[in-house]
Amino acid sequence: MTAAATAFAFREGGPADLRATFGISAAAVHHTSVRLGVSDSPPPTAAQVDAEWRNQRELIEFVAARPGGDYWICEDRDAPVGYARVCRFAEMEQLTELMVLPSHHGRGIGRALLDRCFTTDPTPDLARLVLAAGAPGDLTLYTRFGVMPVTGHWHLRASASDYAERRAREVDAADPDVHALAADRAAAEWRALEPPAVGHRRGDLHDFLARTRTCLATMEPDGSRARALCWVGSGGDVGPAVAATPADLVPVVLGALDRVARTLEPPAFGVYCATDAWWLLRRLRGLGFRVHWPGWVMSSIPLPGLDRYLPMRPPHLI
Repeated sequence: MTAAATAFAFREGGPADLRATFGISAAAVHHTSVRLGVSDSPPPTAAQVDAEWRNQRELIEFVAARPGGDYWICEDRDAPVGYARVCRFAEMEQLTELMVLPSHHGRGIGRALLDRCFTTDPTPDLARLVLAAGAPGDLTLYTRFGVMPVTGHWHLRASASDYAERRAREVDAADPDVHALAADRAAAEWRALEPPAVGHRRGDLHDFLARTRTCLATMEPDGSRARALCWVGSGGDVGPAVAATPADLVPVVLGALDRVARTLEPPAFGVYCATDAWWLLRRLRGLGFRVHWPGWVMSSIPLPGLDRYLPMRPPHLI
C-alpha cells in the first residue's frame, strides 16, 4: 500500500452502502468520460443519479449479494471516497467496479482496494476477469493482479432515428425470425449456449435476468434449441447476448435493438461489443453505430467465444 493510502480507512461494505457507492460510481464515470474526450457534459445532478440508481438497483443488489464476492470501501473522514466490488460465479471471479472520487485520484486508493479484494492469485479452478476503461497505461494496475488484456470492449452508440432509417433501407438482409422465450425456457437455453462462449457458468445470473428482462431468440428450424439469445430490459438495456456462431449473433441483437427503437423511441441508444465480434461490428457500423467509449476485457485465462457474445448493459458484468 502507498503512503498516501495509509491516511484513509478501509472497511467491508454492506447492503446499506450500495446507494452511496453508486454515487461515487456516477462521479467517477463522468470524470473518466470527460478525460477520454467522449463527453463534455456537466456532472450528473442528484436527480439524474437517483433516476439511474432506480434503473440499475436490482442488478447491483443481485451482484452485491452473490456469495463468495468482496465489497470494500475506502473512507476519508468517515465519508466513502472509493470502493471495489468482486462478484463470483463458479469458476470465475470478476471485478465489476473499481471507483474512486476524482478528488482522491492518484493517492493509491485503487491499488489498496484491489489488495483487499484480490488476496490470492487466480488459479485454473478460479479464474479472474476485469472490464477496464481508460487509457492503456491505466491497465498496468490490473496486470499486477494476474490478468492481461484479451480483447477490446467497445461502447457503441447510434442515433435511434438514424438506425431506424437505415434498417428500413436494408434490402439484402435475410435475417431469421426473432421470438420471445418464456422465462424458464430462456434460462435453460442460456445454460446451454453461454459457457462455451465465456468459459464459465452463470446459471444464477440468467435466473435473475429471466425475472427482470425479456429474452429474444432465434431457433433451429425444428424449434428444438436456440441458435442465439439476447436479454432486453424494459428500460432499453440490451444484452448480454450469445450465439452458436458469430454470424448467428447478428439477427438476435438487431431484433433487440429494433424492439427498443420501436417501443421506447429513445434519441440514442447503445450496446457493448467485443472487438472479436467482427460480424456484428460490421453490421452495426452500417447501421450508424460508432465507438463511443473504448475499454478492455482483461482475464487470467483465454475466453473462447467472445466473437459470438455481446456483453451486458449496464456493464457490471461481461
